[in-house]
Amino acid sequence: MGMRPKKPGHSATSQGKRRAAPKRRRSAHATGRKTAALRRELRDALQQQAATAEVLQIISSSPGDLQQAFAKMLDHAARICDAKYGNVFRLEGDTLHLVASHNTPAALVEARRRVKLNPKLPFGRMVATKAAVHVADIKAEEGYTVQRDPRLVMPVEIGGARTVLVVPMLKDGEVIGAFSLYRQEVRPFAERQIALLTSFAAQAVVAAENTRLLNALRQRTEELSRSIAELQRERSNKLMNLEAMAASIGHEVRQPLASIASNGSAARRFLSHTPPNLTEARLALERMINDAHRASQVFDNIRALFGKTDRSYGPIDLSALIRGVLQALDGELKEHGIATETALGGALPPVMGHRGQLQEVFVNLVRNAIEAMDGSRAGRRTLRLRTEREADDSIVVAVEDSGPGIDPGRADDIFDAFITTKPHGMGLGLAICRMIVQRHEGRLSAAPASPTGSIFRVALPAALV
Repeated sequence: MGMRPKKPGHSATSQGKRRAAPKRRRSAHATGRKTAALRRELRDALQQQAATAEVLQIISSSPGDLQQAFAKMLDHAARICDAKYGNVFRLEGDTLHLVASHNTPAALVEARRRVKLNPKLPFGRMVATKAAVHVADIKAEEGYTVQRDPRLVMPVEIGGARTVLVVPMLKDGEVIGAFSLYRQEVRPFAERQIALLTSFAAQAVVAAENTRLLNALRQRTEELSRSIAELQRERSNKLMNLEAMAASIGHEVRQPLASIASNGSAARRFLSHTPPNLTEARLALERMINDAHRASQVFDNIRALFGKTDRSYGPIDLSALIRGVLQALDGELKEHGIATETALGGALPPVMGHRGQLQEVFVNLVRNAIEAMDGSRAGRRTLRLRTEREADDSIVVAVEDSGPGIDPGRADDIFDAFITTKPHGMGLGLAICRMIVQRHEGRLSAAPASPTGSIFRVALPAALV
């Protein structure tokens, strides 16, 4: 029996090759799909890594700037997770407060600034479970379809939201805020995207804690700085008080002691006359006694000013006090050729204060005026004093001289301790005057007079009747 000739193309080898070809094509196609998937995963991982690195860089380089950190997190999360918009909330009690948003419609931002929690809605469930809540379709939620809760209706109708992802910000196991992302179509988020947003929420907690610690550190530093400054001021004040007390004694007692010496010499001259001028000698001795009392009063005033004893405040008629000061300094005014003009109101209410201290203020101001006019050789030497009531019910005493005036460059510091414009001055007079006036809750100021000279104004609160 003869063998049949083989048909071309039907050998066993060629058939095997035809069966193997589709397998190779399927295998190559599967490999291509796997490669593409791996490339996408690698690309997504690199994107997430880059985004995380940038956020961490922002947190470390800009501590305390939560707004910038949250904004960058939302920007990366929305882009990598392919979301339309997103928000960050801070939880206080049962209310969420919007602190940052990305691409969220303005109307929805206004509507979501404060959101009261409902345990049945996504945010409420997230707080209750302390875990991410993923809603594939908001329109399928009972709160939207049946209850028509505005907290679900507004994101859908204003923001076009359909799929939402909410993840908690957890600190010590407690919810302190939330991140949320929205898509405008029904398309659930992938597990890696949920993991990314959860990671950003954890980083947000780190940023918030850094900010809290930084603010606490700044506040404590400011408190310490203020405490140190207060201690330094207190120390400086104590030193100034000691120096001022010692110098003020010499400054204030010098005048009555000089007057005692002058009147003693005068009394001796009057007694040496033939016959002795007993009347003038008696007057000189009386002035010596008055000056001795005035020197004693200076010590009492200084002790009351720098000490912690009873201030002995009482009602004082400033117009009467000024008349007494002018009477006490009448000899000095005449000796320096100074005319006096007064406008002292008689119907002004009294002020509450220490009579001796306020008297020293006006004695000092009048003597400063006398010394200022001694340096002026032109024109008539005139000292003007007036009292008046201002709109705020304070009583003002103005002491005006016709001297050369205050150097404008020194106007801001003439009341500082140990600052003086006099060749042999100690710079304590005006500093102590200001201290006394301020302790009486008043104001001491200086201004130029017209056409020349200076005006010192003492404003003290009127006593309550």
